[in-house]
Amino acid sequence: MTVATRQSNAQILEVKLQQHLQAAGFKKLPLYISCDFRDESLTVVGEHPRSLVLKAKPTFAVLEAAILEIEPESIQQIGLCLKITGQKQPYAFHSFTMHNPVLSRPKTVQLFKKTENPPPEETGIVLTENAAQTADVEEEIPLETDGKDAWDEEYFPNLSESSNNSEPIAFKVAAIPVDIADNPFNPLDMEAVTVAQKPKHSPFAMLAAAGIVSMAALILAAGYYMLSRPCVIGECTALADAKQLSENSTKTLKTSKVANSPQESQRQLKQAIALLEPIPSWSIHRGEAQSALENYRKQNQNLNSAIDAGRLAQSAAQKTQNPPYSAEDGQEAQALWQSAIAELAEIPPDSPAYPFAQKKSKEYRKNLATGNRQLSTEKQAEKTLLAAKSTAQIAEAREAVAHTAETWDQVQAGWEEALDILSAIPTSTTSYQQAKLLVPKYETKLSEARERKNVEGISENAYTQAVTLAAEAQIFEGKNAWFKASEYWRRALSYAEQVPAATSYSQKAQPLIASYKTSLQQAEVRLQEERNLQKARTDLDRTCKGNPKICDYTVSKDLIAVQMTPGYVQKLQQTFIQANNNNAVKTRQAVEQHVQTLQKALEAIAENAKIPMQVYDGEGQRIGSHEPK
Repeated sequence: MTVATRQSNAQILEVKLQQHLQAAGFKKLPLYISCDFRDESLTVVGEHPRSLVLKAKPTFAVLEAAILEIEPESIQQIGLCLKITGQKQPYAFHSFTMHNPVLSRPKTVQLFKKTENPPPEETGIVLTENAAQTADVEEEIPLETDGKDAWDEEYFPNLSESSNNSEPIAFKVAAIPVDIADNPFNPLDMEAVTVAQKPKHSPFAMLAAAGIVSMAALILAAGYYMLSRPCVIGECTALADAKQLSENSTKTLKTSKVANSPQESQRQLKQAIALLEPIPSWSIHRGEAQSALENYRKQNQNLNSAIDAGRLAQSAAQKTQNPPYSAEDGQEAQALWQSAIAELAEIPPDSPAYPFAQKKSKEYRKNLATGNRQLSTEKQAEKTLLAAKSTAQIAEAREAVAHTAETWDQVQAGWEEALDILSAIPTSTTSYQQAKLLVPKYETKLSEARERKNVEGISENAYTQAVTLAAEAQIFEGKNAWFKASEYWRRALSYAEQVPAATSYSQKAQPLIASYKTSLQQAEVRLQEERNLQKARTDLDRTCKGNPKICDYTVSKDLIAVQMTPGYVQKLQQTFIQANNNNAVKTRQAVEQHVQTLQKALEAIAENAKIPMQVYDGEGQRIGSHEPK
């Protein structure tokens, strides 16, 4: 706890304790309370003039009950004491802890001069019989005791009691330790001193004398009390001092730039109030004092509003001191700013605190406006984040049923839209932090969707191409264009095999692959046959040509029929006959060689085409045949 905070808390506690005392019957009495916080300890000192005598026990009981009700923060050990103005040493002590309250420990000792017959008061307030009797009370103050050990239990003598047989005992008060961590109210710090009295020889005489003395003392005390009140006799300096304190209070509020200037101003004003409150009704300065008191109390109430506003503003600032902050914290802060402004609005224009209130109100309204903008931004960011999440949920739902390139394209578009929405969230909001965590997840989902769309596109395209090419291959087959048919079957098979596995078209493509392979094989067989026939035709064209033409032919996949032309046969016969007639051996051998060469050529053609061949003469009579091996 800082020094400034301790002082502020002490001032607040002093006012609250003073209010509890007034409510308990101590109103308008010159009993001034001062508090001191140190670590987890609290010291409360009640100071009053010598002319006022208090019962310690009820006074301490009121203070203890008030402290337990207020519950000061971080306080465990509490010490109470009463002292006379001008005296260094207190004359009564009491201590307790927050966990062991209500006069529960034997730490209270009352030290004051006993009067003979003071009237009992419910509030524990007794006026002295004679001011002179209290003048000698410095270090030793007589006290009644019943002879028990003063430390066995707390003892609070009743000032209304009188005893002629008891021997007074005085207590010397030792110095209070400087270190507040030690218990400053330990009864062991006091030592008992016996004060001797001369014995009374006649009880009746003693009673009579006591009655007379008591009556006289009462009259003297009453007169002394009335005359000893502040501002009854002589100059009333309290009015001037109080006015100066009030002016200082106003000046502090105007000139001080520290955060706790209202508290310091209130402390000075409370001192002024404390100076004027003891002025009695019979004082000639009573009217002026009451008028000033009324003014000061109004000022004090206004300062309370300023202090309360400052506390609310501090709480609001703490709510938003570490941006970005949530909309909930922002709303709470805005409510606190509004409450602080409302507190300042309670201060009237004629109050010395009004300029301070206007200055702070302007500052708080500016903070309120800034907070409203930030809150609006935060709320909009939350809506944007929800929109992104909603879009992502739709994309996930589509992803669960997507199977074609078109449906995966919709999934991809959903993730792209979700990422675009997240990118619109301002970096100065709490939603941005959440968005940063969602972006990697959404980007991964987008990449997967894009890949699946591409794969499904490839699958669909390959399947479509395979089916289309197969249909064209069948058309070419119908035209016996086996070369084209084979080419298209080969391409159709290639596309069917390119359909990726685990795609929407993979199951459709699998049966096509086997079918296309068979069709391709058949087309290739037919193509080879066609090629063989074409080669056979080409070879027969080359073999049969001549002058005259050697032969004619027909070619089918089952038979090659070759028929010698009549002109060729006739020329061959004439040449052979002439060679025989002329005995032209070489010519005859050339004719024979020619026939053998033709025979071998025809056999080779049949062998290459793998087609049986039959050869006919010019009249259509079969003159030879050949079966390919």
